[in-house]
Amino acid sequence: MTDRTAPPAPVRFDRRFLLPLLVAATLNPMNSAMLATALVPIGRAFPRQDAIAAWLIATLYLTAAVAQPVLGGVADKLGARRTLLGGMGFLATGAMLGAIAFEPWSLIAARALIGFGTAVGFPCAVVMIRQRSETLGVEPPARLLGLLSMASSASMAVGPPLGGVLTGFLGWRWVFLINLPLAIVTAALAIWLSPADDRARRDRRARFDLPGITLFTLAMTALMLVLMNLAGGIHLGGLAAALLLTTALVVVERRVREPFIDVRLIIANRALAGTYAHHVLLNFLLYCLFYAIPQWAQAWLHLPIEQSGLVLLPVAVSSSLASLAPTRGVRGRAMEMAGLLSLIATSGGLFLLGGATTLAGLMLLTFLFGIGNGALNMVNQQRMLDHAPPDRGGTAAGLLRTAQYCGAILSAPFTAYLLGGHLGAEPMKALGLTLLPIAALMLLLTLRRWSLA
Repeated sequence: MTDRTAPPAPVRFDRRFLLPLLVAATLNPMNSAMLATALVPIGRAFPRQDAIAAWLIATLYLTAAVAQPVLGGVADKLGARRTLLGGMGFLATGAMLGAIAFEPWSLIAARALIGFGTAVGFPCAVVMIRQRSETLGVEPPARLLGLLSMASSASMAVGPPLGGVLTGFLGWRWVFLINLPLAIVTAALAIWLSPADDRARRDRRARFDLPGITLFTLAMTALMLVLMNLAGGIHLGGLAAALLLTTALVVVERRVREPFIDVRLIIANRALAGTYAHHVLLNFLLYCLFYAIPQWAQAWLHLPIEQSGLVLLPVAVSSSLASLAPTRGVRGRAMEMAGLLSLIATSGGLFLLGGATTLAGLMLLTFLFGIGNGALNMVNQQRMLDHAPPDRGGTAAGLLRTAQYCGAILSAPFTAYLLGGHLGAEPMKALGLTLLPIAALMLLLTLRRWSLA
């Protein structure tokens, strides 16, 4: 009788393992998006605080931009599950503070706590996936990171309708308070389903570039202050401070062994630098649209808050469809061109918006906007993977996320300036005058890159 050895069972990352990771990864984009429909009633609650909307938007992104790389190191050092549970504690604290905040500073502090708490999701998920792969002796399945990305995109698109329902029926404070049950559920799932931290795997050598983190935070804050005060003209002192801090950041980061912003990698790799610049422009454009459209629909079309959130629902559909398209070869170029043309069409369509605009017309515009969002984010992610050195993939991916946050942070004061009445009675036309040249520039840069390939 011949002995037969059964083939090894296929290695799987089961649903029990994935569920808490997917939930945790959705918290940051969902929180960034839920606020879009609550900004108008928050502005009414704090009528003498013109810049509160911009600070509420930018605070979460600035906190997350700084916290995500740091928390990745913390997860390596202390354990991913422990770090995730700690983040849920910060999230719950921010939720409760936002529910009782009666001063602008306390509301902004609540937003910072929420940004810090939700920033743990993605880095902890990556660490857990990597450790599970090492345990099973396999490469991390690419589809898992794709699932995390898709879950993030879907939650961001669902955020405005959810925020609209919460704000319309329960009040704007529920955009903060909803995070309390979300934090409890996420923590319970992590305790129940996530693997316990293996002490032997902890990286005690994890280091944090505190000078780089500090200079980046100060530089972005200085630039934010300049942009927030555009109504009174450009503040030359603030602009000089932002430039000086940025220069200091570049000088310091070139000398640090494990930098927060890997300036050496960016300088040495022009293709990668171009990808990051393209990503900053893309996300500035996308977040301007994302925050401006619901506010404009409430203030100028007088849509109820819960309906204004539905305006961005088509983004979920078109973004998801576009993100499934190929990103390489002839078909990849065709999809990239479709994404760029959709942004040009969306920016041009802003000139047509007015008091007679229907909800259906506005949703058609956001459907176009979603094509560019889904296609170009995936294209930039693929370009980053193609151009990053094999041993620097994690660093390159972190910089791509930092570029995304920079675009989002810069969009916040501009959107607040625009909708604050500083550019006349038709702010969407003024937005179109800004975004159309940016979309055209992105198209020209892409055509030039193709001609040199």
